[in-house]
Amino acid sequence: MRGTPQRKRTPRNQDVRAAIAGAGLRHWWVAEELGIACGTLSNRLRRELSPEEKQEVLDAVRQLAERLGDPAAPRPGVTLEARATIPGRGW
Repeated sequence: MRGTPQRKRTPRNQDVRAAIAGAGLRHWWVAEELGIACGTLSNRLRRELSPEEKQEVLDAVRQLAERLGDPAAPRPGVTLEARATIPGRGW
């Protein structure tokens, strides 16, 4: 088991991951917005996305963030998870 130590690889698609986290979203929410499974999104983020794929994911993040509102200013008593279940939000 003792061999050459493996180098840590920097995760790919840092800008996409930062956009999702910065918007206060969950990966599975973005996956649903894209119409794919959460595992599929996770697998795709393991390799560098093409500019078209990256733009599609960033557009989904923007649309979700607009629909769910500003996570920095939540309504009293309503968590971000609960906001996803509010009727009329397109879920």
